[in-house]
Amino acid sequence: MAIEDHAQPVGKRRRAFEKLMRGHRAPCCFDGIDYSAFTVWSCDHFVNRLLNCHVPSLYPDTRPPNPMPSSLIAAPVLRVLVADDIEASRLHLCQLVRDCGHQALGVGSGKAALAQIRKQSPDLVLLDLLMPDMDGFAVTQTVRALVSARWLPVIVTSSLEGEQHFIHALQGGADDYLVRPINPALLEAKLRHYARVLGLQSRLALLAQRQRDIHDNILDAVMTLDSRGQIQECNLAALRIFGNGATRLEGRHCERVLGAPLADLLGQGEIALTRFDGSRFPAELALSQWNEAELLRYTIVIRDLTERRRIERMKDEFLATVSHELRTPLTSVLGALGLLASGAAGALPKAALPLAEVAKRNGERLSRLIDDILDLTKLEAKQMVLQMRSTTLDALLREAVTANQGYAQRAGVRLLLELTAPSPAVRVDADRFLQVMANLLSNAIKHSGAGDTVSVSLDWSETHLRVKVSDQGPGIDPKFRARLFEKFSQADASDRRAQGGTGLGLYITRMLVERMGARVDVESATGPGACFRVEFPLIGAQAHVSGPWLLHIDNDLDARLRVANWLSPLCPVQGVANLKQARALLAQALPPIIIADPQAQGSAEEFCKALLSMTKAHGVILFSDAVDNAFVQRLGLAWLQKAHAGREELLLATRVAIGKLNQEFVR
Repeated sequence: MAIEDHAQPVGKRRRAFEKLMRGHRAPCCFDGIDYSAFTVWSCDHFVNRLLNCHVPSLYPDTRPPNPMPSSLIAAPVLRVLVADDIEASRLHLCQLVRDCGHQALGVGSGKAALAQIRKQSPDLVLLDLLMPDMDGFAVTQTVRALVSARWLPVIVTSSLEGEQHFIHALQGGADDYLVRPINPALLEAKLRHYARVLGLQSRLALLAQRQRDIHDNILDAVMTLDSRGQIQECNLAALRIFGNGATRLEGRHCERVLGAPLADLLGQGEIALTRFDGSRFPAELALSQWNEAELLRYTIVIRDLTERRRIERMKDEFLATVSHELRTPLTSVLGALGLLASGAAGALPKAALPLAEVAKRNGERLSRLIDDILDLTKLEAKQMVLQMRSTTLDALLREAVTANQGYAQRAGVRLLLELTAPSPAVRVDADRFLQVMANLLSNAIKHSGAGDTVSVSLDWSETHLRVKVSDQGPGIDPKFRARLFEKFSQADASDRRAQGGTGLGLYITRMLVERMGARVDVESATGPGACFRVEFPLIGAQAHVSGPWLLHIDNDLDARLRVANWLSPLCPVQGVANLKQARALLAQALPPIIIADPQAQGSAEEFCKALLSMTKAHGVILFSDAVDNAFVQRLGLAWLQKAHAGREELLLATRVAIGKLNQEFVR
């Protein structure tokens, strides 16, 4: 009688086992343990050990294993090699194996068994311990040396009394034993067990190979490092970039292979790495941190940016070329339209005059778009040269308002310039300042209704001069405010939006203002009206510092520049890209306040612990979209979301942090 399937209830399995054991009192052994004299409790233990094989996960983590289809777990048909020098015994055992639904091949000696193992690659060996030419002990040891790439179960059989010879066989490499005369039910149970284990191992081997193939077919280089920076594993793309395609990288340190220390790799973002041939190339890193048996591991995806940089240069060159090529004919078209509209070629029919004006107006709009593209290309390539001179802004503001008066009249909007007294001098590029004002005024007019007023005002303090452009429009959504000065950023990006535009005007404005050493921001609550402010430092003025210095850690250069512009009137701001740069800076002095973004900085937990080693918890402000409320509450840190917070929110949080530090100092 065979033991019933393990999916059946425990009580039924126990009764089946007890019935089996009552009919066969010979020693019953599995994994070197004699179960024949065990209690009823141990019956379940035996059945579970016999019918259930625990295979450790190839990827140890907290995720539950994916359920495997029963067709993949079903026990396969085994090819069983039976080695016995007594022919009758060998034939009988082969027949028992076939009765169990498996294939059997019999041989009459130990040497013949080894020859068949080399030739046929059986799945399991039933081996008699006592054979004249080469006994089962020697065969088992030879099998273990011969077959190392896979697991070949060896079950030894013998009719000898006592267990010492079985213990010796198990110590020599055997996996299990059976006592002769062999109980057919026990043989069937054991063959079913080994068939299921071998089937699972085959399935796991296929899954592992599939994962390996996927890993090796990723075009980006993928490496797994330990906590010391030693390479544990890499894919074929990594071998092609950092090796000669054949040399193994495992065991080597990342700094010797990549040309960058582990600390720089953990900073992620963009970095220069070294190829196998010694050439340097720009790379983009993405990192994930995980644990393997309580050992820290880093998996790094390395993307070669060489081709992307080449395409970006081609794009910039193409835009510049196209813009220049469009500008020349467009200038001629606009000139011709102006002459036609003025009557230089004769009086136009009355019905044709509005058409000429429409054509001229749209031609001028196209010309401004071409100018924006050219300016954007020059600014991003850092090729724009500014003519900075000391001047007052009163006359420039009058010129800016006059230049945009026609656009305002067509929109039914009133422009109001409010100048109360001559202003102090600042350093600006006059032409670029007029371009900034044109962008701000056209933006305010575009979002104002007929009959509204757009006002331009000027005020100053001991250190700074501020130009304000205020409108009475619908205001700015707080969720959009953080992205207001980004490239191609529009509050309504749909093709049915009420206002036109490319989303480049305010981005170019910010870049121009920052190139002139000033900063631009916006005041707007949910509701009517917005006020854009451009703030220039006065010539010869000493910056007023009302608080301690502040360290800003962010992998995004634009974010660092923006925060520095926002907070520099409050306190000195020093921006760095990662913790390594921060630690180098902190060798001089510790900052009381740190604003940081854990994004692209490795483990957020470890990153924040490093921040807390630099200053106290109430001196840390996380300005990031990469964490959540539960995370910051657990660590006791202040937090602002980049997507929803702007200058005013960050200023307020910084002032609160400074206030807490001042209170602590007083105590």
